[in-house]
Amino acid sequence: MAVSLQVQSAAGHDGVKEHDKPIGPLMHGAAGVLGGSIATAIFYPLDFLRTRMHTYRGGNTYPLRSARQIIREEGLTGVYRGITVSIISHSLGWGMYLMTFRTAQQKFFGPLEKNLIKNDTLSDKDTHKGSATCDFMSACVASIITGTMITPLNMIKTRRQLYDVRTYHKPRGFFSGLKAIVTTEGLSTLFRGVGPQILLTGSTTIQVTLYEGIKREIFSDNNNPTSLEVALASAVSKATASTICNPLEVVRTRLQDKRNRSLFEYRSMSAALCTIWRTEGVLGLYRGLPVNICRVIPSTVMAFVLYEKCLAAVVALNSMARPLQR
Repeated sequence: MAVSLQVQSAAGHDGVKEHDKPIGPLMHGAAGVLGGSIATAIFYPLDFLRTRMHTYRGGNTYPLRSARQIIREEGLTGVYRGITVSIISHSLGWGMYLMTFRTAQQKFFGPLEKNLIKNDTLSDKDTHKGSATCDFMSACVASIITGTMITPLNMIKTRRQLYDVRTYHKPRGFFSGLKAIVTTEGLSTLFRGVGPQILLTGSTTIQVTLYEGIKREIFSDNNNPTSLEVALASAVSKATASTICNPLEVVRTRLQDKRNRSLFEYRSMSAALCTIWRTEGVLGLYRGLPVNICRVIPSTVMAFVLYEKCLAAVVALNSMARPLQR
């Protein structure tokens, strides 16, 4: 998800523009939760289909054929199995990412960027490199923290998406699924696939860095880009990051599939990656990519627009409340 890094400013009561304090990380997180939850709910069937396609092995798999088979065997409600857990995991994950990203950016790496900007001896190109480095380091910190925290939620979501009508005694609801996994497989199972999950959260690092590079180099006004510029930049950056990281999506799903738990070939992330590469080739690592691209681009743009609108509303409310506090 692309993130705008511009600093809001407003006119003071004396008519001189003064820079307001940056919006707090908690507010960024709340805006991310709202945008992420709405986007996830709308495009969830594509996420469900993508997860199912990750488990297919051998031969060609076609999204439309797979979707028809799921609906025929499990009904229309089948493609919405696990939607509650998915909304919770994605919205909290994105909100947590934004909150930790902004915290790292404002508290740790922000001062470094300000020092670079104040240094008049640096060229614009060097200043941009410094800003990109600060963005990248902040995103890395957010990826590690968020990836670790949301792995249990993603495990429960994946398990629910892999249940079908022929699965007997399948747990119902979030807490039933959580209890079933912990009771039968142990607490450590909730963190199975944490390696790929951290690296997948790191795909947002790629996306944020690409977005900010596009913004600084191409946008006509990088402090006030048009909606079309924001949509195009966020779509390109997200599509690029998703394409690069799709093999990790497949590996994570295979590791979290209960049917693979006892298989020696899926004992670890590296073993699973080698197994898929050896038995299915490069096409196996890119299963579900077209479906994923169709899902992430519109959901990313929608979540980003909602996120920006929420922040704009917060700035407007703060501006209205400031005169009342004087």
